Amino acid sequence: MPLSEFKQGSIIHKEGDALRGLSLITKGTISVSLNGYDFKFEKGAAIGLFDINKGAHSFTYTAGSDVAVFQYPYSDFNALDVMLHDNADACQLLTNAMMNQVASFLKYSRALKQEAESADELVMEVYERYENLCKQYSITPKKLPGISVLVPFTGHDPVEKWIQNYYTEIKALDSHIYKAVFYGKPGISSEFIRRGAEDIHLAIQSCAIFQQYLKGISKFFLNDDGHDLFSLISDLHFKTVNVKGANEAVASFMSMLMTLMPNMTGIDSEDYKKRLNFYKEKLESKRGDGELTDAPTDGPKQNLADSLEIILNYSDCDDEFREKATKLVNKYTKLPDRSASDDESSRLRRALTDIFYNLYRLVFTKRLTDPSPPTIIKMFLNFGYVDAELAGYENAEFLYSIADSLKGNDELSIYTVSEWLSAIFIGKKEPSKNEFDMDYPAHIRELKTTGKVTEKEEAALLNNADKKLQFELENVFPSVNKMTCGRITTFCPLFSDNNAQRNLESSLVTPEQIKEVFDEILSIDFSAFYRGTIYTSEEYGVSREIVNVEIKPNIILMPNIGSRGAMWQEIEGRNRATQSRFFLPVFLQSELKPLIIKLVAEFRWEMCKRIQGARWNDLSDPSLTSEFCDYLQFYKGNRELSPEAKESVKLELARAHNNYRNVFVSNYSDWLGYEAKGSPRLNKNVRRMLITYCPFTAETREKLKLNSQYTDLLNKYNFKQQQREQQLSRLIQKVQKASGKVPDELMGELEFSKR
Repeated sequence: MPLSEFKQGSIIHKEGDALRGLSLITKGTISVSLNGYDFKFEKGAAIGLFDINKGAHSFTYTAGSDVAVFQYPYSDFNALDVMLHDNADACQLLTNAMMNQVASFLKYSRALKQEAESADELVMEVYERYENLCKQYSITPKKLPGISVLVPFTGHDPVEKWIQNYYTEIKALDSHIYKAVFYGKPGISSEFIRRGAEDIHLAIQSCAIFQQYLKGISKFFLNDDGHDLFSLISDLHFKTVNVKGANEAVASFMSMLMTLMPNMTGIDSEDYKKRLNFYKEKLESKRGDGELTDAPTDGPKQNLADSLEIILNYSDCDDEFREKATKLVNKYTKLPDRSASDDESSRLRRALTDIFYNLYRLVFTKRLTDPSPPTIIKMFLNFGYVDAELAGYENAEFLYSIADSLKGNDELSIYTVSEWLSAIFIGKKEPSKNEFDMDYPAHIRELKTTGKVTEKEEAALLNNADKKLQFELENVFPSVNKMTCGRITTFCPLFSDNNAQRNLESSLVTPEQIKEVFDEILSIDFSAFYRGTIYTSEEYGVSREIVNVEIKPNIILMPNIGSRGAMWQEIEGRNRATQSRFFLPVFLQSELKPLIIKLVAEFRWEMCKRIQGARWNDLSDPSLTSEFCDYLQFYKGNRELSPEAKESVKLELARAHNNYRNVFVSNYSDWLGYEAKGSPRLNKNVRRMLITYCPFTAETREKLKLNSQYTDLLNKYNFKQQQREQQLSRLIQKVQKASGKVPDELMGELEFSKR
């Protein structure tokens, strides 16, 4: 039984190390961390005791001070039983150590459960009181994302109540009774240790479950985005500190947060301290700003009043611009019909459009260096909002409630318009092509060609962040904003209630909704965003192989209430392995799924044209566009088509104004919506082309294979894919034999061929 000593901070055992014995602490403390919570094992504790049935340490054990331990070697439960039979003291010593460890983990599990229940109750109570006080003091409340679907913990707690009671009662036994039960009783002691080891791991599972839940719910209280309960209550307190009765009302439930949050699981204590200090300092500053006043009872909410003035002040515009903007917005607001087509109304909308984009440029430029812009500014940038009366007070309140929490999703390449413009400014994204299909480098080259810039200036402009942003704001933003709005003749970029035909909350486009629609489309047309790229590798001996890579689009939410989307560009510059760009209105007045299907269809068409180049409609080089153009151009002489089918094609062309792409878009929509479900809508020529170039997933093909209208086409497609799969399998075997491993690119292509 050798004695080992360790200095403070030393690692005694690492997680996953083989368990070769028990380590009895005779001096000092050893700490164990469970997802950030530290357990302290002191003199008398036996390290490795609760892992005897696992054969490896579950944790990393670190010396919290200078430590001395006795090592009890053993290999399995039989060795433990021998130890207990040969040493009467070991029975009581090890059962007592096990009892303390079980109690420690169960205590923490119980504390986490109570903390979760308290957090559940508090977040709902505080947010409800926040909304009520906002209403009482005429302030628009902000929405807290996810609060409406928050439910109390409903998961399974592995620690049943009887386990808690069992160990609580044993630990409460008098010492002489405890000794009488375990001392010199190897059978009882062995079973107690075995049972205890199992229950400790149940308690560890329970702790991890509640820690994970609390980590999620803690984001409602405090998070990195700064849009949380603490922020909402702080902001409310700042606005009402000098309103009679409000200071005490808000302070009372702010204190509830301040009681729970300092030690709450999932909250960074340092971050909390910084936020708390800022809150206290700003509150004192606000408290001294003025005398007590009564809360307003009518008119626009306090935080919506004078919105245009707030935006103009923020922009640092000159007095002439301010006066003109105020005059035009007021005039537009008072119009009996803001969509009127008379000359005066049209001139007013055009003047306001110029004002808006100039103001947008000024505001966004300042926003780039402002880490915490006012909510009204976010409303202006992401929604085009300028005035509560113009927007409609109810609409303005909703915009205010979501402005701080509205965000894109970088992982899904979904951006609000302000996030997108910021990405361009910092160089994360390149500017979009303008309406003449000219990208930023081509624009600069044209300036040099026309003598407007020198060669030296050209080189500098290519990497100038300000000029790139200016190009997007002046050459892309206005065109796309108008296009996605859909009201070309009566367009005005200011948020106006006359454009909102649907409830704003139901028409808001979110990253979650976009992802859901794309997932549904790609579950049918899996290859929509895959592109063939050339793969070569000297290391693996691959000279040239075509592999398909999925490159999903950037999706940008434009600041308008609109009914259309825009598949703006299929690639960036000339690089075919870059993302396309889809633009959508942030408030959509039509259905999202049909709109995105249309954009995907347009992307497929334009991407094929891009790949095929000048031969995009040349049938000698078969492709989606060349075959489709040939089919529509010569449908009258197509012997495979019945008279009824030819008449149908004629009507399709008429509806599409003889635009072949639009006919394809319509057919593609039917392909996903009907044909994928085995409900024929297309003639056999179109079906053959689509199954070749826009194939269904293997799961969908399997469902359709017994349908006589699809059988032959699917058999041909499956045969072709099997050939490709066999070819890749032979190549992979060859590569593996030569190098001993296979590149991910080839394995990915093999998986693609099976889809």
